[in-house]
Amino acid sequence: MAVYKRIYKVYDGPLTPARSRFLVLSRYSWSALFESRLFTSFTLLCFSPLLIGGIFIYVVHSPTVMALVGAHINNGDLITNIWFWGFLQTEIFLAFILGVWAVPGMMIRDFANQALQLYLSRPLSRAEYLLGKISAAVALLSAITWIPGWLLFGLQAQLEGHGWGGEHLWLMGSIFLGCMLWITVIVLLAMALSVWIKWRIVVSILMLATFMVLAAIGEMASIILDTQWGRLLNLNYVLTLIETRLFRIPRHYIHAWRYESVPVWAAWASFLAVCLICLWVLNQRLRAREVERG
Repeated sequence: MAVYKRIYKVYDGPLTPARSRFLVLSRYSWSALFESRLFTSFTLLCFSPLLIGGIFIYVVHSPTVMALVGAHINNGDLITNIWFWGFLQTEIFLAFILGVWAVPGMMIRDFANQALQLYLSRPLSRAEYLLGKISAAVALLSAITWIPGWLLFGLQAQLEGHGWGGEHLWLMGSIFLGCMLWITVIVLLAMALSVWIKWRIVVSILMLATFMVLAAIGEMASIILDTQWGRLLNLNYVLTLIETRLFRIPRHYIHAWRYESVPVWAAWASFLAVCLICLWVLNQRLRAREVERG
């Protein structure tokens, strides 16, 4: 409206509490993602392992179904820590694809359109901006990883009975921590690449290259230098090694997959190093202004 009319007013409506102000960014990030029907369809597809896993657990606990198929199976031999670990590998793979698709768009739109300066000119700090974006991505990926894992754990504990849930309560912690390790790496790495590169497709390709190329370099270094430490560059190997300990995978499985060659503490150190590097990159790029050099 024209200023000379002097009919504009200062907003006097309710204000968002300062402690939860970052959730505004999360809410709008979510709404922007689900405007795409293709993205919404793929997100729904990511819940299919939960449906299949729930049906499988019900079937193996149903005497009627077992009698119809003529099978005599001990439930304890099927639904174990290895079963839950294998189920989560499928969910983590889908979460990786979803993260490569969704997370770069959250950041690139702000940097490509110079919107970051507008955000930080409001009563919103850099930490709150980053927390808002991260919380949206973490909530999205959590919904298809550890939350379905917990639901299947509860279903198994209910149907199995006899104190199974109490004896395997540690599995809930393993499911949560194992998934959060992957979610942390996916989110931070995607955001760190997005603040430097303003093309979504390029960021997605670099995300895939980071996991594949670094893995190849690590294996080459291990072979050439006759050492196993090169595998610390392989993020998939590092995170899987940590997961095998969290899920208490038997040693013969670990030995068959060559996950005994690197100490677990070294895998944790590699994971933390990747997270710190990504946070350092984000700290360097999240500025309220940009300096152009001619």
